[in-house]
Amino acid sequence: MMTPEGHEKKTIKKYLDSIGAWHFSPSMTGFGKAGVPDIIVCLNGKFIGIEVKREGKEPTPLQNKRMEEIKYAGGGALWGTAERVIGALKFL
Repeated sequence: MMTPEGHEKKTIKKYLDSIGAWHFSPSMTGFGKAGVPDIIVCLNGKFIGIEVKREGKEPTPLQNKRMEEIKYAGGGALWGTAERVIGALKFL
């Protein structure tokens, strides 16, 4: 059974596929870096980390730190529901 956040991720990935963006979801099975965004994207030559959240939820302090690290390195990072994320991606 899919979680509410899982539905948000599915919607975002479907949109990314429709615009030809390369993307993947890291599987953090205890060996990866904690706080990595849910979806890693390359769109128009730009690296983007997406932290997916259901309505009313916000990133943890560690997730915010990772997104700031991505931005500092020259990439993009955003978070939110599918509606918010897709709206932001349309401007890129």
